[in-house]
Amino acid sequence: MHASAASKTLRQFSPANWLDALALTVLALAAATTAVVVLYLVKSALGINLMPGPSPLHDLFFPLVRGY
Repeated sequence: MHASAASKTLRQFSPANWLDALALTVLALAAATTAVVVLYLVKSALGINLMPGPSPLHDLFFPLVRGY
C-alpha cells in the first residue's frame, strides 16, 4: 500500500485518493517524530547545548535519557 501511495503521489497523471494521502501523511509524521527523538537523544548523549538552559523538549524527553 505504501509503495502504491508513493507512486501515485509522485506520478503526474495518476492522482492519489484521500486514503493514499492520509497514509503518506501518517508515515511522514512517524518518520519526523522518530527523527526528532533520535536527534535529541544523540544531542543529549554528546552533551551538546544549543541554547542556554534546558531545551524546549527537555521535559518531554529527559525521562528517556535518564532511563526512569
